[in-house]
Amino acid sequence: MSAKTEEGKAKQKAALMEHRMDAPNLKHGVPAFMQSGLHPCDKCFMKSKKCPKYKSGSDCTYLADYQRDIEVFIMDLDYIEDQDRPMAQMLAKEMATVALCEMYFSVEGMVIHDRRKKTLGAQALVTTYNEAKKQAKQSMAALGIGPAARARLKMEQVNVVKQIQEMNLGDDKTVTEGTEFLDD
Repeated sequence: MSAKTEEGKAKQKAALMEHRMDAPNLKHGVPAFMQSGLHPCDKCFMKSKKCPKYKSGSDCTYLADYQRDIEVFIMDLDYIEDQDRPMAQMLAKEMATVALCEMYFSVEGMVIHDRRKKTLGAQALVTTYNEAKKQAKQSMAALGIGPAARARLKMEQVNVVKQIQEMNLGDDKTVTEGTEFLDD
């Protein structure tokens, strides 16, 4: 068999490389990012050759800026307290995970086409992507972000105002400013 000789191995490798895609099996680094929170420029499959901020051995500035922007946005909400910062950071990391998956999908796609077996299948990363989106949605709801969460928060505020008004034991009929709509 010619595959056992060095020349045969070289021929097989050349034949395989001929049908190989431009950048097969790119590493996305999502599990490492989820564990450490860092995404090194060296492992970036998207921008390492084109990125103006590329710096060997450093963290991806785009991903870090994205996380910081989300955290700042959340912390700027009126009802978010300083003790909510860990939750805001968790949501920012979940959103960055989703963004990292989407960056990978933009290059590799969400479907794997196996030409040999003539089959289509989903990228293994799709499960991680869906889970990160689900966790981000739950974190958003916990922080009061989203239409349903905002409606729930407003109802809780209305109930507190009603309870305060009901506790007024005196004949004093003062109306708390902004709660006149409750009298309807």
